Amino acid sequence: MKPKAKVLTTAITISLLAALTLASTPHDIARGQTPEKLTVRFTWKLKGEYAPLYVALQKGYYTAEGLDVQLSEGNGAQNVLKALASGNEKFGYGPAVAAARAVSQGLPVKVVALYQTSAPMAVIAFPDTPLKGPKDIEGKRLAISVGETFGDMIRPFTRINNIDLGKVQLIQMDASARTSQFLTRKVDIMSVYLSNELPQIEKRAGVKFNVIKVTDFGLNVLGASMYVSNAFAEQKPDTVKRLLRATAKGYRDAMADPKEAAKMMASHMAVPEQPDVLEQQVEATMLSTNAPPGKPIGWQADADWRATLDLLKETGDIDEVKPLNSYFTNAYL
Repeated sequence: MKPKAKVLTTAITISLLAALTLASTPHDIARGQTPEKLTVRFTWKLKGEYAPLYVALQKGYYTAEGLDVQLSEGNGAQNVLKALASGNEKFGYGPAVAAARAVSQGLPVKVVALYQTSAPMAVIAFPDTPLKGPKDIEGKRLAISVGETFGDMIRPFTRINNIDLGKVQLIQMDASARTSQFLTRKVDIMSVYLSNELPQIEKRAGVKFNVIKVTDFGLNVLGASMYVSNAFAEQKPDTVKRLLRATAKGYRDAMADPKEAAKMMASHMAVPEQPDVLEQQVEATMLSTNAPPGKPIGWQADADWRATLDLLKETGDIDEVKPLNSYFTNAYL
């Protein structure tokens, strides 16, 4: 064989071996079958917090598990959980505290991975609006939206901190309107996620706002998680395991290199985000990620769930606390 022909043959052989290695999973790809189509429904619009899932998507981790995953926006945790319970959706991604309330109300859903043991929430005000503690909310106009976590938890928060809710002017509005209303001073205070809205709004306004972290004042509740309908989990446990395994790899890579994760997320944003803001969002998300030593990313501890459920019960947000295995499981990790 001539040298050039030998080199070409070797290159082809290496390429074929690489292709076979990529496809040699114990799942559908290995059997030459069409990947299983799945939708993960976010509970909100696209934001930097979702970067780990887009890392998993872009790096082919879902594909390697025999899954054809579509990541789609949602319109509030309550709506997504109801869609799961009715069978219209299979997977949801959002705050676990919302799932805790849904399960307590009898919805047949479960949290199968917990990515934040504490939702990074805060309320903010302009520098000339006093906001040093929860009582400063009294006498103010507070913007809330249906489906956003703090809006759903405002009553427990006010009870914990002895805030007279009658002295707070709650203004409910569409999520897309809240920021503009706040920046034009139509409202005094608004809730934000430290890993989402805060970097955006401070960049836009060019000021550092007064910020109180609600986690410092008793509202320490479970954050980002993966939901699944009980029926689907029972019917297709292997599918759940594969989805979580690939998602954990996305989280692992995003934690190792948040800036690279932000770049990957940027390519999927229908409405472009400024690179420095997106980086801040992803970095804040990674700082709050639940990755307990010696356990898989997403592992759930009984103590974390009890703390959130006890808070919801004590503040009257739920009537009863069901057995813990009604709310979550680590069986698919």
